Amino acid sequence: MRSTARADAGPSMPSLSWISYAPERYEFELCEKKKRMHVLFASYLRQDIQFDVFASSPKHFRQRARFAVARFGEELSLALFDRGTPSVAVNNFPIASLAINELMVPLMAAINASAVLSEGLAAVHFLSTQSSDMLVSLIYASPLHDEWRQAAEQLRHELGIPAVLGRAKGVCTAVDRDWVSERLRLADGRELNYRQIEGSFSNPSAAMCEHTLNFLCNCAGHISKACALANGALPSLLELYCGNGNHTLALAPYFGRILAVEIDPRLCAAAEFNLSNHGVTQCTVLCAASAKACRRLLRGVVRADHEESGASECGASASELPEDAWLRFGRWRTDAVLVDPPRCGLDELTLRLVSRFAHILYISCNPKALLANMDSMLGRSHEIEHFAIFDHFPYTPHLECGVYLRRKTAL
Repeated sequence: MRSTARADAGPSMPSLSWISYAPERYEFELCEKKKRMHVLFASYLRQDIQFDVFASSPKHFRQRARFAVARFGEELSLALFDRGTPSVAVNNFPIASLAINELMVPLMAAINASAVLSEGLAAVHFLSTQSSDMLVSLIYASPLHDEWRQAAEQLRHELGIPAVLGRAKGVCTAVDRDWVSERLRLADGRELNYRQIEGSFSNPSAAMCEHTLNFLCNCAGHISKACALANGALPSLLELYCGNGNHTLALAPYFGRILAVEIDPRLCAAAEFNLSNHGVTQCTVLCAASAKACRRLLRGVVRADHEESGASECGASASELPEDAWLRFGRWRTDAVLVDPPRCGLDELTLRLVSRFAHILYISCNPKALLANMDSMLGRSHEIEHFAIFDHFPYTPHLECGVYLRRKTAL
């Protein structure tokens, strides 16, 4: 376990502040982030564990971009905030995808030429993909006019935008659709198509997403082989915070049964579509709060620990919950769990459940929260087998990491 003395040594660790956009310094800044990760997790890293570092492209790496809209002189312009005010006009944004950059100027020219589209416009959101899809969301401070849809359809036709959406006072009007289609290519040769929903989470960097999926598939391959040797069958997987099935779909070939939990109904629907579109049948998507699902699963696991081994022989009942069905399929084993939590990390209840699994795949957008979870519980029960760094956020101090943890005791 990480010692208290080392845990309190924070002031000696190198710190990073906001980093300005400077492509010529990118490699140096990424190296500094890597050094910081080594310091943070030094107590948990065996000598044979090396970081896999996945660098970002220095520019055009974001498939999403959001801008305020402000008036500069006689025209509206895309704008960035400065000290709380949208006061910096922009007509290009080098960290955004080329497709977004190419659309910024003609889009605002067309909007300025339309009284219907420009009136009350407060923000513009871009959602692009590697597969040349694009959705532009126009955000208004006042309700949309009756003529808005016709004007938006004309805008879409003139600029060749696949989809346009208007949002005002909680009301959404979609011209064509409210989603984009993304294609991700994996190292094993697979091409996976995803429906990504406007207004719900999707990975902002497609390239980093592909690296993350390859990392997870590599780890899942080791898990699958280990469980096959121990149990003679494919392992089962619990996934918390599954989103639109981004990880679920890529990992499906490695697991005999998957329970994927997500609280957002729109993301659940997208996950079910993405899985069905690829013929994945061994996955159940459960629309529920993670804490609620974890509480039920933890009760089931604890009950199974205290019952005779014959509990695994029980068949399904008409009222069986998805959580119990998943446990029953896995013969009440806790093989593998994948978590991709929010920045706060895992709460105590979730940690109690996750720590019971033989294999943990943890994707963290906040390494300090991951470290806190290691210090509080996971570091006592599991050890790091594989560690990867994904630079989703160049030119900022933020970093995403992926960790494969294996239970210290024998399976």
